[in-house]
Amino acid sequence: MVSVSVDAPEVAAAFRAGIGARWTFLSDADRRCQRELELLETTDSVHDPYVPTVFTLFPELRIHRVYNGYWFWGRPTMEELRRDLREVSREIRDSWEPPPP
Repeated sequence: MVSVSVDAPEVAAAFRAGIGARWTFLSDADRRCQRELELLETTDSVHDPYVPTVFTLFPELRIHRVYNGYWFWGRPTMEELRRDLREVSREIRDSWEPPPP
């Protein structure tokens, strides 16, 4: 799991420590990823926020599925994330299925 914020690295690190997160926090202070992934929130032209988004990825960072992070119904459930990771594992692991007799 990775979180990306537009805060400076030291602010993101303080936030991570403050919530006791054990996953990686990355900084996109120059908003390059926001532009490249077209995640610009268009309803707020003052603060230039990201569109809240959740991606499940393959190991080489190819996108498997995208979830709209707006409100409760746009975010993935734990069950959806579990299924996504199962689908990714099935595709990348040769040993997923038992060997034929």
